[in-house]
Amino acid sequence: MYETLIPLIPLLPILGFAFSALFGRRLMMTFGRWASEIVPVTAVVIVWLIAMYVAAGALTHAEPFGEHGLDVKLWTWIPAGSFSVDLGFHVDALTAALLVVVTTIGMLVHIYSIGYMAHDKATWRFFAYLNLFMFSMLVLSLASSWVLVFAGWELVGLSSYSLIGFWYHKRSAALAAKKAFIVNRVGDVGFALGIMAIFVNTGTMNIAESLTKMIEPGAHNVIPLSITALLVFCGAMGKSAQFPLHVWLPDAMEGPTPVSALIHAATMVNAGVYLVARANPLFAHAQDAMVIVAAIGIFTALMAASIAFTQTDIKRVLAYSTLSQLGYMFAALGVGAFIPAIFHLMTHGFFKGLLFLGSGSVIHAVHDEQDMNRMGALWRKIPITHWTMFIGTIAIAGIPPLAGFFSKDEILGEAFKYGFTWVWAIGIVVAMMTAFYMWRLMGKTFYGTSRVDPKVEPNVHESAWQMTLPLILLAIPSLLLGLVLGGGIFIGQEGLLASWLEPVFEESEHFLHGTPEAFNLAGIDGILVLASVAVAAIGLSVGVYLFGAFKRPVAQAKVDAIAGRNGLTKFLYRGSLNKWWFDELNDLLWIRVGGRVAAFLWWFDRTIVDGTVNGVGALTRDAGGGLRRIQTGRVQNYALGIAVGLLVMAGSFLLIVGQPR
Repeated sequence: MYETLIPLIPLLPILGFAFSALFGRRLMMTFGRWASEIVPVTAVVIVWLIAMYVAAGALTHAEPFGEHGLDVKLWTWIPAGSFSVDLGFHVDALTAALLVVVTTIGMLVHIYSIGYMAHDKATWRFFAYLNLFMFSMLVLSLASSWVLVFAGWELVGLSSYSLIGFWYHKRSAALAAKKAFIVNRVGDVGFALGIMAIFVNTGTMNIAESLTKMIEPGAHNVIPLSITALLVFCGAMGKSAQFPLHVWLPDAMEGPTPVSALIHAATMVNAGVYLVARANPLFAHAQDAMVIVAAIGIFTALMAASIAFTQTDIKRVLAYSTLSQLGYMFAALGVGAFIPAIFHLMTHGFFKGLLFLGSGSVIHAVHDEQDMNRMGALWRKIPITHWTMFIGTIAIAGIPPLAGFFSKDEILGEAFKYGFTWVWAIGIVVAMMTAFYMWRLMGKTFYGTSRVDPKVEPNVHESAWQMTLPLILLAIPSLLLGLVLGGGIFIGQEGLLASWLEPVFEESEHFLHGTPEAFNLAGIDGILVLASVAVAAIGLSVGVYLFGAFKRPVAQAKVDAIAGRNGLTKFLYRGSLNKWWFDELNDLLWIRVGGRVAAFLWWFDRTIVDGTVNGVGALTRDAGGGLRRIQTGRVQNYALGIAVGLLVMAGSFLLIVGQPR
């Protein structure tokens, strides 16, 4: 049964893509918009139903999954002697967790897009791209071999390029699509080299077999595990937008808002986290690499949170928030807290998807305006959007009992208990910053006085049901998912998600940390929980005071005056506002300096290298052309040449012999 259903999960979206690409435009022109939407949306709904059934079996370790998962081999894809790659899928509890996030949010985004893209003339193409993306992400998640993972990895990049640049007539969207594609290719070069290193070390492309061979006692790894792990992490840095490959994600907001929710908040950017988690045995035995993963993750979390402080584009605030939360996940992976990292991946997927779709509803209500300085006082006019985004904000801030509290607190607690106090300390600061900038977003958008364009304000209204229904459905897991999956620790039981994922990570976590201590609310765990909640409450309180809901917020002019009061605060404010000049730095290094270096190398290649080669060739050609003239083909000419040669030789001999000694 499962062996039949699992291949259908990626098959249906690619069939939906093919149908929409071939017939969608004609159907829309003939029968209307609904005709081009029904097949791709129905395909994803069916995929969601199948995925939930499969995930339920894998998470509970039912037969035939067990604790080690189920392999489904379709056929041998690449039979090339010792290099053999099967086209097959592997489903265990980790795969199932990602399936829940990808298919659920993917389905809700498809439904949401029916309302959001209602006035676009190319919705058939948009839904075709959405189905292609779903296929790519599902192949990546299900793949049992590194080569198939890489194929899905690259298809995800192609899909994101198409969706970010969907409105290709906008120059900013076209440039953002190219930027995302190029930056991701940088990371993918490292990932490809990592896959090659794995094959050199193990002689197999099967994920499970290769991981086992690399860490078995007495294994002779030609390429050190630390280098192999860091190469694999390069791919994760690109896809999950970690420093310094983070610059593409904020610009990717140029695409339609459903794209932002699907690709750049809930699914694609999680691919890097999933990759490192899947390769957990490799990273557990390459602890030098894990420290680098933790350092880059927590630095990205801090840097992105600091930039979100001052941004005014509602989608860009959420984009930098995504960078920051992904940094949390990589910090967790780096300290060996694999299960908390996946826990946060799941909870973040739901409340960030909610926040992005909510921002799309806001933008739709104010006629495509994204600047929060031109919003305000919207909570009465779009109440469903307001209250669902309120839930998402409290969830990401880490206030109990909402979802973000449980997953974020587990990451911070594990980092502290495993001795990574520097990760915990920075993470606590980031938690406070997150609560502040998220309430800043809420305050500027929904509270205070209205700054909406007077021509637009009379027409502000709540979005259609196709857009509000996904918001309500995403608000439910944002409220309850953390309590359901992790709340058991407060009553002395193992969290539900931990019991599901334990077989996947048990050996790695035991190798790194030994036997874990039980959660003790009355001991250090309780103190860490209080500290986490306290900093989140402080961040929210400051946000409410400055941009609040219950009284007139502090004027933005006063905030700007405080920020520009002295040299340090002015520098920090300008640095945050200008995104710490990373785009300018990249432009200087790779466009200006790099461009001149490339121009010089091109000149050197064309003038010196090609000139030398061409000169030697020209000399040889000219010499040959001169000699060719004496090759007449007449015997008498050759005889004359021989005679002259003999005379010259004889004359030379006589001159030499006749010299006095």
